[in-house]
Amino acid sequence: RELLRTRLSLTDAEVDKVERFQPAGARATVEPKLTWLQTRLELDAAQLGKMILRLPPLLTKNVQSMDSSLDWLQRRLGLDEAQLRKMVLRVPPLLHYSVEDNMAPKLEWLQSRLDLDAAQLKKVVVALPSLMGYSVEDNIEPKLAYLEREIGLSRPVLREHVLTTPAILGYSLEKRYRPRLEACRAAGV
Repeated sequence: RELLRTRLSLTDAEVDKVERFQPAGARATVEPKLTWLQTRLELDAAQLGKMILRLPPLLTKNVQSMDSSLDWLQRRLGLDEAQLRKMVLRVPPLLHYSVEDNMAPKLEWLQSRLDLDAAQLKKVVVALPSLMGYSVEDNIEPKLAYLEREIGLSRPVLREHVLTTPAILGYSLEKRYRPRLEACRAAGV
């Protein structure tokens, strides 16, 4: 408890939140994980504290597994240390995602679906790391298909839109795209 409070400058309420996610006996492994995370991602205490508060189960994750995932992601996308750190700070669950079940198939699908080269794939994922948490079947593909079908975007034009503004992959189909298109059609636009 004192370790989390002093090392991460957390309040008592924040320490309570983090401790709720720790199984019995996990406290002995907290210090090495904090040290590894801070060293591996070159984080200051405030960044480390924010990351742990956003995803307390990180303290239960195996260091070798996290390191392996980070190494793979860094190699696959050609990320430098600063880009990797920025992505993980924005989306801490990247440390939890499975390479085999999530990241590798998603990156391959996205690269193939939009006909992206390695640099273009990197640009999209670095700009929108939360993309790694989206479902291809339930989110990304229906959104891309909708934009092609309803807006009439060809694949090359859609690809250029995604490259120019990767955030369009993060916008909601139900709460953003459909209502706006309906409003435009109702207005005769």
